[in-house]
Amino acid sequence: MQKALIVLALLMIMLSSAKTSAQTDSLQQGTDNSLVVGVFSQPPYMIADGNGNWDGISIRLWRAVADRMNVKYELKEISRDSAVTALLNQKADIVLFEDVTPAAEKQIDFSHIYHKAEMGVASPPGTGISSIVKAFFSKRFWYIAGMLSILLLIVGSIIYFIERNSNEDNFGGERSIAKGIGSGFWWAGVTMTTIGYGDKAPVTFWGRAVALIWMLVAMAVTAVLTASLVSAVMGNSGNKIDVPGDLRDMKMVAVKGSFAADYMKQERIPFQEVKEISVALKKLKNMDAEAVLNSVPVMRYTINNDSDLSLKVQAVNIDPHYYAFGIAQGDSLREPLNLAVLQVINSNFWQQELDRYVPEKKRS
Repeated sequence: MQKALIVLALLMIMLSSAKTSAQTDSLQQGTDNSLVVGVFSQPPYMIADGNGNWDGISIRLWRAVADRMNVKYELKEISRDSAVTALLNQKADIVLFEDVTPAAEKQIDFSHIYHKAEMGVASPPGTGISSIVKAFFSKRFWYIAGMLSILLLIVGSIIYFIERNSNEDNFGGERSIAKGIGSGFWWAGVTMTTIGYGDKAPVTFWGRAVALIWMLVAMAVTAVLTASLVSAVMGNSGNKIDVPGDLRDMKMVAVKGSFAADYMKQERIPFQEVKEISVALKKLKNMDAEAVLNSVPVMRYTINNDSDLSLKVQAVNIDPHYYAFGIAQGDSLREPLNLAVLQVINSNFWQQELDRYVPEKKRS
């Protein structure tokens, strides 16, 4: 009986040792095999130099993550549209994803999100003489001027018909109706602007009553119109651009096939399509456009790396995009990958890399 127990104990020890050895071999095999990491050009996240070398925010993050996971890897260039397919067909073990979407989540798994990219509007930093002159020919300016003219015409007509028989020197007399209304139009204008030349003035009770009411109304009208005219002429310099409202009245540019282009099509905002963000921003610099809609990090990176571009970028709270690493569903890499990602993005290293590629302000 004692011998049987000894034999049973030896068998259990041997089985436990074999199981531990098998686990160790499996871990060693996974560590020795290089992971294939799918990448595609998307500055400032993934930047290719044309010689097979890669850099950028996502690349640097992955290198730090791979060091913490102690894994070997090789970067493999894929197309942006084949990111999900590359994982499904086992052409890549990990893909540095540009955007986490519900559709992709149904097919693959994602690591923790490591970056949120907001949509933004790029516009000129100030208003030069040329932009002010150009604003005088904008639809918004002439719409305001037209509405003001109609209001002055109404008030001028009222004062003319009240005064024409009792105030012939100023409004009636031998004047035709058109000239009489013109005199009323002039009086309404100088009264509203408080210039008050004194060349024309009502003399009847009802004429003066209308004049008094118009003076009071004109103060409110002047305040509103002054703000509207200044906004139309000076544009949005120093002011926030309202999205999507202000975009409908602006000459917009977006990159073909971008999220910004899809958004403006959805909102029915007229815009011009170009192939690259650099082209869009140069159109803005050359006054061929009034604003560019695109990802904030992408535009800031492009502006900061082109000394000819001096533009401001305003983040807008629409259509944010989330960046994460994509892996096959059920992959055992997910847990160690998530741990490493959280460790890196909560370190000073990550903030330094963000400041390097997409600083808030352009370096001098």
